[in-house]
Amino acid sequence: MHLHDQTSRWLFRLAGGGLLLAVVLYVFEVIARYVFNAPTTWSGETVQYALAILIFCALPDITRRSAHVAIDILPETLGPRASIWLARFNHLVGALATGAAGWIVAGEALRQFERGLMTNAAHPIPRWWITAVIALGLASAALHFLRHLREVRA
Repeated sequence: MHLHDQTSRWLFRLAGGGLLLAVVLYVFEVIARYVFNAPTTWSGETVQYALAILIFCALPDITRRSAHVAIDILPETLGPRASIWLARFNHLVGALATGAAGWIVAGEALRQFERGLMTNAAHPIPRWWITAVIALGLASAALHFLRHLREVRA
């Protein structure tokens, strides 16, 4: 599982690059539009793609580190044994949900690739690669949830 952890860390760095790109392009667009009165037709689209990459490339490492937002009122009120069962249940539901979503999205990415579908934008690009990144993030998160499920001990 060392490779899975390393891949998740690498994807998280890629997410950081996506965030940096989104911020730079957003500032660029504001300056181009309001200072030079020359808005672009492509920067908004690129920021949207960067946000998809950012979210779904960060997801596996966030899941790996259990760094997601957690409301733990219920686990804190339960006893230790019930809290462990609740954690197992939550990891299982997380694995099933992200795994099923990843499977569905991967199928859609394949369909988009086979049909050569493009984005609906001023500057269209192939849809499949964005959808594939989403599927990858979901599938990797599902694997991390399964690994967490195995690690919960009584």
